[in-house]
Amino acid sequence: MYSIAQTIAVMKESNYFFAWENVLLGESVTQEWQQLLQDSSNSELYFVLAKRLHDNSVPYVIVSEYIDEFFRYYEHNTQRHEIKNKIAQAYLHKKLTMDKKLIEVEVNKKISLSIESKHNLINAHLIWMKSFICNIIGKPTAFELHYMKCHVGTWLEEENDTISSQLYENHKNLHSMAQSALRMYNKHDYAYFLLLYSDMLASSYQIRDTIMNIYFSRRIVSIYKDQVTGKANYFQLKSDLENRKLHNSIMMFNIKEFSKINLLYGHDVGDEIIKEISDIVEIIPDVQNVYRIYGDEFVAIFETLKKAEVVETIKSILHENEFMVNEDSITLSFYGSVADVSVHVLEHCEYGLMMSKHHYGDIVDVSNIQESVFYKYANEITLAQQLRLAFLDNRILTHYQPIMDIKTGEITKYEVLMRLRGIDSKILEPVDFLDVLHEMYIYPEVTKLIIKNSFEFFKENSLDFSVNISFADIINIETKSFILALIKRYPDVSARCTFELLENEAILNEVEVNDFFTELHSFGVKIALDDFGVGYSNYDSIFKFDIDYIKIDGSLTESILSSSKSKVLIESITTVARKLNAKVIVEFVSSKEIYDVVSKMDIDYVQGYYIGKPSENLMAER
Repeated sequence: MYSIAQTIAVMKESNYFFAWENVLLGESVTQEWQQLLQDSSNSELYFVLAKRLHDNSVPYVIVSEYIDEFFRYYEHNTQRHEIKNKIAQAYLHKKLTMDKKLIEVEVNKKISLSIESKHNLINAHLIWMKSFICNIIGKPTAFELHYMKCHVGTWLEEENDTISSQLYENHKNLHSMAQSALRMYNKHDYAYFLLLYSDMLASSYQIRDTIMNIYFSRRIVSIYKDQVTGKANYFQLKSDLENRKLHNSIMMFNIKEFSKINLLYGHDVGDEIIKEISDIVEIIPDVQNVYRIYGDEFVAIFETLKKAEVVETIKSILHENEFMVNEDSITLSFYGSVADVSVHVLEHCEYGLMMSKHHYGDIVDVSNIQESVFYKYANEITLAQQLRLAFLDNRILTHYQPIMDIKTGEITKYEVLMRLRGIDSKILEPVDFLDVLHEMYIYPEVTKLIIKNSFEFFKENSLDFSVNISFADIINIETKSFILALIKRYPDVSARCTFELLENEAILNEVEVNDFFTELHSFGVKIALDDFGVGYSNYDSIFKFDIDYIKIDGSLTESILSSSKSKVLIESITTVARKLNAKVIVEFVSSKEIYDVVSKMDIDYVQGYYIGKPSENLMAER
C-alpha cells in the first residue's frame, strides 16, 4: 500500500482521470488529502473541496470513482466510506442548489406556440424535480411520489393507447429511483443518494423531451404540405431538389410589401391572395411544380432549356393579374431571382432576391455569379450575427490612442476608438466589421454606447479626447438628440471633447452638417475633419465648415518617405489650416523615420503606433 503522495502519483500515471487531472491530481491535492485524513470531522474542509470540484464541473460519478480509486491504493482505507459520504454531503448541497436554478430557467423558457397549451405537462417532471430538490435542501414543497398519481402519471393513464411503453417505464422508474434516493438520504448515505439523484435528473429531462416530441408530431399534419395553399412546402422542395438533375432551374419570388396587404385587408384576405398566386403559377405551361416556402415567398421549378421563356411568362402573368379584394381589384409587384439547380441553389436565389430589391424588381439570374460573391455575402451575415451577440454580451469596447503635441512632446489628448472582443477573446478593429455594422439596426445604439462610455470615462480626469461620428449619426434624430443631451449633462467634459467626421461624409449634406457643427460649437465642443486629403481632395470642405482640427489622411503619412508629393500636400494643407486657425494632426506616424520627417514640418499633433497603440487604458504603448 502507498502513502498519500505515492497514491496520487499512481493515479496520475494510470491516466484515468486525465480530463480532470489539474483538479483531482494537482500539486495541492496531496496537502488537501492530508488535512482531510488528519481532521475528518472538519466540515469546512469538505465544503471547500466540494465547491472546488463543483466549480470545475467534475461530475459526481467521477468524484465517487476518484475517492474509491484513492482508497484502493492508500495504506489506510478505514476512513473511506466516512470521507466519501461527507464529501458527497457537501457536494450535493452545492449541486442541488445549482440544479434548482437551472430547472427554473428551463421551465421558464418559451416553447412553440403550437404546443404552448401543454407547457405545464411538458415541464411537469422538471417542476417535480424542483420540488424534490427543495425537500432535500430544507425548503419543503409538496410532490407526489406515487408514479400514477402525479401530473404525468395521470396523463399517461388517459393516453394509454397512444403512448409508448418505454415512456411509461421511464416514468415508473423515475419515481422508484426517487423513493430509493429518499431512503438513502434519510439514512445519511449521501454518496449513494447522489448517484441515484444524477440518474433521476437525467431521466426527468429525457421524459420532458419525449413528451414535447409527442406533441410536436401531433401538431404537424404533414411536414411536406403547406396548410394555406395545399401545395408543396419548403421541406418538399428540399427533398425534390436532392433528386433533380442539373437540367432543371428554379425561380424564387416574393410579393413587394405584402405586409401592407395583411395590414389593410386582414390575414384572411392575404391568405386568399397567397393561394391564388400558387394556383396561377401551377398551371403555367412548363412549370413542373410550385412551392410556398415562407410567408409570401414561392419557388417554381422548370427545365433549364425553357428558363428564359418560363421566367418571362411568370413575371408578366403575375404583374398583369388583377386580384379581387372585397369588391376592389388590385395589382401586385414582385421581386424575383432565378438559378440553375446546384448544391446551394436556394441560398443563391435568396441572395438574388436581395439583389432584385436593390434593382427595383428586376429578375436576377444568379447562375453565373461567382462563388466568391456568395461567400462574401455569407461572411457578412455571419459577421452581423457576431456583432449582434457582441453588443448583447457587452463585448464592444472603447480603446484610447494617444495624440502627442509635437512641440512639447507631451501626450495631450486621446482618440476614442471602437474595438470588438470576439468570443475567442481576439480583438477586432473597425476595419474588420464597420461596413457591416453601418447596415445593422444596432448601429445607432453602438454609436450612443461608445459616446456615453467616452464621456463617463473622461469625466474622471482632465484630459482632452475625440470621438468619431458619421453622417448617419448626424441625420439620425435619436442619435443627435442623445449626443446633445449628453453634452448638456456634462458641460465640463464637453469642453474637452472633439467630434471627428470623415471629410467625404461632411459634404453629403453641407447644410445639415454645418448646422450640427454650429450647435456643437455653442456648447464648447470642437470639430475635427478626419482623413482629409484622401484621394487628393480639394479644399472646398475646409472653407464651408468651422473646423478646429484637420486630421491628415494616413495614406499621405505612410507614403511620405517615398513620395515628395505627399510631403508637399501635407505642407499645403497645413498652410491653409493656419489661415483658418485650425490645428493639424498627422495620423499613422508608425515609425521614427516618419516621425523625424513630420516633426520638422509646421504641424501641431502626431498620432500613430510610434506615439502609442490603442489600448484599454491611457498608457501609451510605444
